[in-house]
Amino acid sequence: MKVMLIIPPVTLEERYGKLKDVGTSYPPLGLAYLAAIALKNNCDVKVIDSEAKGYSYVDIEKQIAEFMPDLIGMQTYCTNINQSMKVAKLAKQVNPKVHVVLGGAQVTLFPKDYLKDESIDFVIVGEGELTLQELIKQLQLNHVKNDFGDIDGLVWKMNKEIIENKKRELIKDLDTIPIPARHLFPIDSYHSSAQLRGKKTLNLMTSRGCPYRCAYCSGHINFGRSFRYFSSQRVINELKQMITDFHIDGIQFYDETFTVNRARVFELCDALIQNNLVLPWACFTRVNLVDEELLRKMKEAGCYQIFFGVESGNQRLLQLIKKDITMEQARNAISLCKKVGIESFCSFMLNLPSETLEESWNTINFAIELDPDYVQFPITTPFPGTELYDVAKQHGTFVIEDWSKFMSWDEVVYVSEGRSSQEIKNTVQQAYRKFYMRPSYILKTFKRFSRLPPSKVYNLMKTGAKTFFT
Repeated sequence: MKVMLIIPPVTLEERYGKLKDVGTSYPPLGLAYLAAIALKNNCDVKVIDSEAKGYSYVDIEKQIAEFMPDLIGMQTYCTNINQSMKVAKLAKQVNPKVHVVLGGAQVTLFPKDYLKDESIDFVIVGEGELTLQELIKQLQLNHVKNDFGDIDGLVWKMNKEIIENKKRELIKDLDTIPIPARHLFPIDSYHSSAQLRGKKTLNLMTSRGCPYRCAYCSGHINFGRSFRYFSSQRVINELKQMITDFHIDGIQFYDETFTVNRARVFELCDALIQNNLVLPWACFTRVNLVDEELLRKMKEAGCYQIFFGVESGNQRLLQLIKKDITMEQARNAISLCKKVGIESFCSFMLNLPSETLEESWNTINFAIELDPDYVQFPITTPFPGTELYDVAKQHGTFVIEDWSKFMSWDEVVYVSEGRSSQEIKNTVQQAYRKFYMRPSYILKTFKRFSRLPPSKVYNLMKTGAKTFFT
C-alpha cells in the first residue's frame, strides 16, 4: 500500500510576515510520527513538504501522478485548511479512487464540516497514530467503507452519511510510538530560529500535552488537560539517532510545556549528562514552572535558552486569557534565568480582546522592565475553536474572515473595540523599536551574536531593520 503525506504550500512570508528570515522551519513531527506508523505497517511512504521545498500545486499534482498513492494524509490547522482542501481536490482529479484523510487541530474541532466535501473520505480526530494504523490495516484488506465503524477516533462517510465513531483514548505509553521517520523529510531544507545556536538544530518532542487552560490555545480542547512523557531512555535513543543520521549540533525540545513534571526534568537532564549528550538546547515552558535548582540542572545538561509566554503586562488581561500566572512570577522567572546564565525569550501578545492602547504600553514597558534576551510582540490572533475567539467577538471586530490569513504574526485580523488596524501596527513597530534599540541592549547583543553562526546574525539584523523602519 502506498501512503503519501503532504504539507500543502504555505510560504515563510505568509506565516511570519516581516519575521520570515528569523522564523523556524522544522520537520512537522506530527506527520513524522504518522510516517513511522505507516512504515511499521509495511507501507511504501512518500512525504511532500511543499513549505520546505517551495513546491507549487502543479508540483504536487505531478508527484501525486508519479507516485499514485492509495492514501493521502494531511495535517490541518485553520491557517492551512484551505490549501489542504485544494490539494485534496487535485488528488481526486488525478485519481478519483485515492483515499484522502485529514487530521490535526482544525478538523478535530470541526470534523463534520470538512467531511461534507466530496474530496475528503476520512477525518482523524485527536491523536492520530493508532487511528491511522487501524485505518491502514482496513484499507490493506480492501474492505468496503462500511467496515470502518470500529475504528475509534475516525469520522467517515457511508452513502454520503457522516458517521462519527467513538472517541479514542490518548496513548498512555508514548514509548510504544515509533521514532519519527525524519529520514523521509528534506532535512537539509529546514532551519531553526535565528536566535538559536548551532548550524544544524532540529526539534524533538519529549512529552505531549499541557495541563493548563489558556484561552488562546485549542490544545486542552482537543486533548484534555493531560501531560504524558516519553521515557528518558527513549529520548536518549532518539537523540543519538538524530546525531548519527543528521549530524545535529543543537536541539530544540518542542514540548508545549517542558517543565510540567519537575522530577522528570531532573531525570532527563541526568540522562543527557550520563550519556555525554550535552548538546546546546532550548525549550518552552511557563514562568510559574521554574526555580533556581531546576534551572541550574537544566543549564548543566546543555540548556541555554527558554521561551516563556508572558503575554501581557496587565494582570486583568492575564486573567482574561486564563494564563494562570502573575506578573511577579514572570519577574522571578526571568531574574532566575539571568542569575544562572540561561537566555530568556519572552512573547507578549498585543491587541488582546478589550485591551486599550494604555494597556498595550503597560505590556511594552513590562517587557523592558523584565529585560529578557529576546522578545516578540505578535499581534493577537483569536483562532477559531478557542475560547479567545468567542471572547474576541464580544469585544471587537474581525476585519479578516479568511482563516488562511490568520497565520502571519504581523497581520491584523482582529481589532479590539476602540482601536484601529493602523494604530495596532504602529504600536507593535514602536514596541520593537523601544525594546531592541536601547543602548544597553545593543551592547549586550554583540556578546550574544558571537555565539551564533554568521548567517543567523545577518538574518537577525536584516529582520530588525525591516521591523523597525518599514
